[in-house]
Amino acid sequence: MVLLAVLAHPDDESMGTGGTLFRHAAAGVEVHLVCATRGDQGWQGKPPGAMKEDLPRIRTGELQAAAAVLGLAGVELWDYPDGGVPRCDQAEVTARIAEAIQRLRPAAVIGWGPDGGYGHPDHIAVGACTDAGVRSIDPGARPALYHLALDEDLAQAYREVMALSGDDEVLPVEIQPDVGPVLELSDEEVRAKMRAIDCHASQLEDWRIAIRDLPDLVARTYGREPYVPISSGTRALDERGLLAELG
Repeated sequence: MVLLAVLAHPDDESMGTGGTLFRHAAAGVEVHLVCATRGDQGWQGKPPGAMKEDLPRIRTGELQAAAAVLGLAGVELWDYPDGGVPRCDQAEVTARIAEAIQRLRPAAVIGWGPDGGYGHPDHIAVGACTDAGVRSIDPGARPALYHLALDEDLAQAYREVMALSGDDEVLPVEIQPDVGPVLELSDEEVRAKMRAIDCHASQLEDWRIAIRDLPDLVARTYGREPYVPISSGTRALDERGLLAELG
């Protein structure tokens, strides 16, 4: 069985879906990632001594390290412009995603929904192209499709930890009132997710460092990964906590 995640930036796979990808890889599912950009506009002055023009190379290495932590079987890193995916040829992006689906033949695809999690234009564009790519597949071979989502419990945990760390800017998260399935991560899975997140050192916000000493908030922020099923007939997980199509 194959699971494919199609996301926009290096670190989306860890911060958004790290526990899900790790759980499936550990269970023997072949997990692949398509990442549309190298995140070259995410300059935060890290690591010390680096220059902004170094960021694509830095983030490429960070993604490779995170993929190893999560046990991914393959990563395709594309070169669409960070922050500029909506201005690219959407038919081309869709066709490339469809080609990856046809080649890898996943049982399920995970992608961004129309809210982009918090309205990020790249997330929204890549998510729309992923949806279109899945729809282009012959119905008999079409994978199940899941959107990343935030419910009220997860959104509240994010609000609390960002406020606690003194961050003035709170992500404008889009809350989905009706989610399912929700992966509740084990302690081991949370630790793996945090190790993968830490691989993205150039992108670590202050709150991600502050949270490490707060086990309750760690569990509430990192230990819950909700999804909205789009083209799957099931909202449940199998007995191992895997997306049902991959059980």
